[in-house]
Amino acid sequence: MRPPAFPGSERTPTLAELQEIQKRLTDAGFDTGGIDGRVGNDTMLAVRNYQRKVGLQPADGYAGLTVLARLRQGP
Repeated sequence: MRPPAFPGSERTPTLAELQEIQKRLTDAGFDTGGIDGRVGNDTMLAVRNYQRKVGLQPADGYAGLTVLARLRQGP
């Protein structure tokens, strides 16, 4: 079974990119439920809360490359 297509025109993040997203979110105070590269409910909620905090739209909870790029910019 294939996962649903990633929103927008972004490619799906790699395992290493997902782990980096989780690490950076955790370091920023957002609980992802662990740094395992798996996007579960905790990671989606952390991403959504982060997107809202920094004004990324839509705040959809998708841990994508746009979120990673913003996380790399720092606080």
